[in-house]
Amino acid sequence: SDQQREDLRNSSGSSCAGQQQQQQQRQQWQRPPVRPARPHKPELVLPKHVPSPKDSPLPLNAHMLHNLAHIELNAIDLAWDTVARYSHLQLPPAFYEDFARVADDESRHFAWCVQRMAELGHCYGDMPAHDLLWRGAQSSAGDLGARLAIVPMSQEARGLDAGKRLAERLVGAGDARSASIVAAIATEERAHVAVGVIWFTRLCQALSLDPPSSFRAWLAALGPELLKGPFNHEERQMVGLRREWYDVTAWPEELQQQVVKPALAAAARGKGLPVAAAADACGDLNSTSLSGTDAGAAVSAAIPAVPKDSQQLEQLRRRLWQMLEIEGVVAVT
Repeated sequence: SDQQREDLRNSSGSSCAGQQQQQQQRQQWQRPPVRPARPHKPELVLPKHVPSPKDSPLPLNAHMLHNLAHIELNAIDLAWDTVARYSHLQLPPAFYEDFARVADDESRHFAWCVQRMAELGHCYGDMPAHDLLWRGAQSSAGDLGARLAIVPMSQEARGLDAGKRLAERLVGAGDARSASIVAAIATEERAHVAVGVIWFTRLCQALSLDPPSSFRAWLAALGPELLKGPFNHEERQMVGLRREWYDVTAWPEELQQQVVKPALAAAARGKGLPVAAAADACGDLNSTSLSGTDAGAAVSAAIPAVPKDSQQLEQLRRRLWQMLEIEGVVAVT
């Protein structure tokens, strides 16, 4: 009857609407949150409002441990965000396992800092902190290559630069126990930077990109402040991060003039060089005759990107699998 047909149409419409709602909910659940959960303290402020050691409400050793604890808490979230945010790429399980191990290490580091602070009579949250590290996560969320370049290869590499210096300062302040904690954390951070270097290199090779050029392009575009030292070149070299990748003094002069200086100027104004502007700068350099055998390769990648096309993604996965298989054979022999 007409009434039965009308009831059937209404029922089908409701069913389709329900399925669409369920699909939207699944998609929402699959997307990582924009920001991770955070305790009420510490208050997050602009970097210039974070107390210096001289103006800190905490003694020097607790102040340094608080800063380190804040870094480690962000590092936990950054590692898990990398696992979740790029799960849709369906990369080899080894990628996700590596970053899960990083997250586990960072959680242990955070616990060490919090425990030592408690022994000193203080707590995480006793002074304000900044939000720069998570901004790095947000700026690099759109591309896996960007995430690897900005977070493990640059932000985490800062730990290699500062670890020894901080430990020595704590020893000078008479706190050998805190110094040993900082030194142990710095030692374990080597593996985290190495994970970033290895996967970034694999990714670039699978996409037929030059790793140094790609790394430089992403830093100039998204993290120009990370181009500024001081650097511990020996520590970075130990984990495969070569000086010519990150140290602008080792870059061709033309590259410094056309990419680095505008990027650093943008960083001084509190924001990175827009991706399009960085890409244009690199594109201009591609047509420039640079001195030195590696000058042309220095900027050939412009702004690299992981493909979104399903066929290209599948090709990327196959190449990464092949690399892992070859590396496994080489490791055995």
